[in-house]
Order: sequence, then structure tokens, then C-alpha cells
Amino acid sequence: MALVTGATDGIGEAVSHRLAGIVDTLLVHGKSASLLSALAAELAPAHPGTSIVPILGDLRSFADVRRMAASIRTTFDHIDILINNAATAGQHPRTLTEDGNESIFQVNYLSPVLLVAELYDLLLAARCCRVVNVVCDIHRQARTIGPGFADSRRYHPLIAYAQSKFALAVHTASLASAFAESRCTAVCLDPGVAETKLRRKLVVLPGGVVSEAADNVLYAATMRPKAREFYLKGKEIVQPEPELLRAPVRRALEEMTEDVLGRQLPWAETSEAGPSSAYC
Repeated sequence: MALVTGATDGIGEAVSHRLAGIVDTLLVHGKSASLLSALAAELAPAHPGTSIVPILGDLRSFADVRRMAASIRTTFDHIDILINNAATAGQHPRTLTEDGNESIFQVNYLSPVLLVAELYDLLLAARCCRVVNVVCDIHRQARTIGPGFADSRRYHPLIAYAQSKFALAVHTASLASAFAESRCTAVCLDPGVAETKLRRKLVVLPGGVVSEAADNVLYAATMRPKAREFYLKGKEIVQPEPELLRAPVRRALEEMTEDVLGRQLPWAETSEAGPSSAYC
């Protein structure tokens, strides 16, 4: 059983087409009911052996994320693959969500982390689970993390995007460490430069084909990582930024995240040992 966020467009849509027919049940997430219905109507007839389940929710709302997770929990008892693909490029001037957070940071980092936290026991209940966090190499340009961006005069959507992806990569390192003694693994992936609506909002230069990026996401969801391998660029394991592995950075991010989400992260106490060496 697999869950793909941001499944109605771009890379997420292409990944959903690839997973349908591979998994028994495919949960496709989006914030547009009409686009979700259209996607399900396209996938279901082509893959009659796969149950397609639309999951409606807006990652700009913590309440929506919790409602999504509660809906999943009432129907399913495990999750084999969770692909956190949904993202936003934001806009200038900065915008805040209903929860009071800068919108890019919440959609790209806080809500994916909340979703993993709310579904954590379903992941552990799987015979073998994989969490894939889709990031971008632009995160290497970020060095600070924070949800506020209080000085709006210095705000820039591209910098905010880089910070959100840096935070998501740090989170992946922590999650991979927490999974070390389990049958679960976590990886983050830069899928490559693809021509999507998200990219067009960030930069004007054209990107590559979406299908190649989707192939890379599918590879990240199914490859067998070795010890301390958790960062992929395309289909290649690469060395992450040293900052991602620093325990003080990870602890500070987890503490800030717990404060903003108003809940404990279930993996926080077991994420110090280093990325997982387990695989299925």
C-alpha cells in the first residue's frame, strides 16, 4: 500500500501512474477534489488490480493533515510506501497559513513531518516500509531554519524554498536514524530538474522531462540502501551536506518542530545513532 502526496500534477502524478498496478492499494493526495476525481477516473480503469483511493487535503492546514491521517487510520492498518512529494513555491510578499506559519515552510516541511508523525505506527506496522522525501539540491544553499521569517523585508520565496527543503533533508536523516532497528527505511531524493508548474514559479529556465524525475522517485521507493545511505540525486547515492548529520542541528530542528506542531515527534528519542542500515 502506497501514499503519494501532491499526486494530481507534475512528478506526483507521473509517480502515481507508475505505482498503480505495482501496489494493491494506492492513496493519491491532492487539494483539488476535481483533479483528484479526474486522476482516480484515469488510473482505476487502467489498473483494475489496484484500489485507487483519493485523499483530499490542504497541507496549508494542520487540521486538514490530521483529518487526512485520521481517515487513513480508520481504513488501513499499515503503509508500505509514503512519498512526500507535495510542495509549493510560495509567493512574494510572504503569506502565512491559518496556523500562523510561513506558507512554504508549512507545506514543504511542517505538514509532511506532521503526516509522518500521525501515521508513524502504520509505517512501523508494515512488513517493510519506505519513506521518500522529495527534496532539491537548492537546499545546500540554506544554513538557517525557522518557521517565522519575521522580517518580511528580507523575505524571498526562493530562499524560503531552500530552507524548507534543507529542513526536510535534516528530518530525513533523523527519521533514517530512528528506523535503524526496524524494518523501515527513509531516504530523501533530488529527482532532477523537471519541467513542472512548481519549477516555473521558482525559475524561468526550462527543466527536463517529468517522466525521468518520476522514474527516479520510483527508484528511491524501491531501491535497497546500504548502511548510512539516505540521500539520492537521481539514482545515485551521494554524500549529504555535513550539516544534515550534525546532532545539534537535528535536535534543534526537532525541538522547534515539536513546539510548532504542539506534539512530540515519535521518532525523536531514537534518532541519534545515524541513518538506518536495515533494509528489506
